[in-house]
Amino acid sequence: MKKSLLFAVLISMSMLLAAQSIPPVQCAQDGKTEKVIYHQATKHASPFVIMEPNIVSNRGMVSPTEVEIGETFYDLQTNASIDNRFVVFDDGTMAAVWTRGMTASAFPNRGTGYNYFDGSDWGPWPDERIEDIRTGWPSIAAWGETGEIVVAHNGVSGLEWSQRDVKGSGDWTQTNFIGPAGIENDITWPRMVTSGENNEYIHLIVNSYVEYMGQARALLYSRSSDGGASWDPHNVILDGTGDEDYFQIDADGYTAHSNGNTVCFLVGGTWIDLFYMRSDDNGDNWEKHLVWEHPYPMIDPATMQADTFFCMDRTAQLKIDNQGHVHVVFALQRAISDESGYGTYAWNPDYDGIVYWNDMMEPFSNDINALAPPQLGYEGSELIEDVNYIGWMQDVDGNGVVELEGIMNYHSTGMSTMPSLAIDELGIIYVLYSSNTEGFVYSGGDEPVNYKHIWMRSYSNQQWGDFTDLTENIAHIFDECIYPVIGKASGPHLHYIYNADIAPGNGFNGDHEYHQNRTIYGLMDIATSVNENLPVDNGLNLSLSPNPVADKLNISFDINESADIRIILSSITGKQMKEVHRTNVNAGTVKIGIDVSDLPAGTYICSLWANGLMANKKLIVR
Repeated sequence: MKKSLLFAVLISMSMLLAAQSIPPVQCAQDGKTEKVIYHQATKHASPFVIMEPNIVSNRGMVSPTEVEIGETFYDLQTNASIDNRFVVFDDGTMAAVWTRGMTASAFPNRGTGYNYFDGSDWGPWPDERIEDIRTGWPSIAAWGETGEIVVAHNGVSGLEWSQRDVKGSGDWTQTNFIGPAGIENDITWPRMVTSGENNEYIHLIVNSYVEYMGQARALLYSRSSDGGASWDPHNVILDGTGDEDYFQIDADGYTAHSNGNTVCFLVGGTWIDLFYMRSDDNGDNWEKHLVWEHPYPMIDPATMQADTFFCMDRTAQLKIDNQGHVHVVFALQRAISDESGYGTYAWNPDYDGIVYWNDMMEPFSNDINALAPPQLGYEGSELIEDVNYIGWMQDVDGNGVVELEGIMNYHSTGMSTMPSLAIDELGIIYVLYSSNTEGFVYSGGDEPVNYKHIWMRSYSNQQWGDFTDLTENIAHIFDECIYPVIGKASGPHLHYIYNADIAPGNGFNGDHEYHQNRTIYGLMDIATSVNENLPVDNGLNLSLSPNPVADKLNISFDINESADIRIILSSITGKQMKEVHRTNVNAGTVKIGIDVSDLPAGTYICSLWANGLMANKKLIVR
């Protein structure tokens, strides 16, 4: 009942908001809407077309708020969703990883590129991988009180673990991780997060790559509480993800996030449900939750037929906010499996969009048009502009039409694709995605193609805001901007990374010659973080006194009916410093005192949640 009521509220709210006016799209290649058979990821990740690297690049061309932190000529960073390759630590330091390969012809030197921000500066570009063996697809996480850990697959004998006790310095300790009996060497495409008070629990999901336990490809879960020395459980298939549920789990069709003791794995694809597994006790127990119910969840698209249906384009991300709620973003596409094969309509600009969902909403149904973009007018669409349909290609020149010269697709086939998500300590939601962008055209291939740029949109004050092109700077006029990952939204800044290179598409797929791809760190000021423009009070009349405060803070607010309330004091870097819970608080004016004498002097944010509403105030401790 709660979910249905909230969704009704969202629908009503959408009618009150000023619509963003989704523009129609014209494409010079608008006849090119044929079905595209999926790229099949290869076990050894060898290039489809062998080409020598082209040294042409745009190195040094970045905007003032960006820093180039590394490079690679090997340019396939994922087959679907982006892995956990950027972490912002609680102390403000940062680390980024990517698949780095500098020599073509199978890239024998491929491995994890790593760079570290020490609080003042990023390090020099790495000139070698961190492992002593060929690897790819790294995930990084905080480990222990001060350390860090990286996992990547080696394509020959399972996974490689690299870890050290002090992040950013010292030698890496490298160990091997293998799969279950019978497929010891065949596990690939890992995702890894840590949880617990001191990041002591390591959680790993990995693809079997080959047939296992009745599935063409299975998803395996492992957990360690001693830095990887032992695992319990070890290479298990969680209930709800096995052969009774899905024909297979696709390569990179999953992502992970943790917050405190809560861990979630988001799993999905064009040919299976979009769902997440959630544990609130560091992996002891798991529960499955649907986001989108697939019309044909057990289909083998290579041998079975299905009607044309709207679906996700294989890219998605999940985040857990500080109240424990789950938020999901994913990109759209349309697919079919018929007598001619299976695939998606990768060049049809109508099948464009970024979708937002949270765990207070009902899952999307299995209607074949449930995920149809609302502007297309399909009966059965469950998407509402500026409510759960929140991203699309933009009309840059403002003439009412998005005019494209041509489109290049990746293994993910959406026009707008690869969304990344973050929620800051104020509850503001930030979404980044890569989208074909009007007016920025690559003419170096057989046909002109529009570049993709990194676009951002945020949700605050109960509405989705304007669209921002984070790469509109003249520095990126000849850049394809792809693979965005938000590290953290906190205090005054949004931290993110992405890739930039001179041509759309992948050298790996034979779209162009191999050339330099730059990993770029971006910093965006968040105007609503620590200033007088904090989100609205929502009628709670939150008051703090005295302010500035030295010892005891008096908090006062009004509620119209009894409620469970939560108060958090957090630093401007997003670190939670104090938390107060009260249940069944009576209606009226509520007064609560908090001792802040143990807090360092500085600026903080006081956030209040009550009856689904939130209020924030800036606090000065002296």
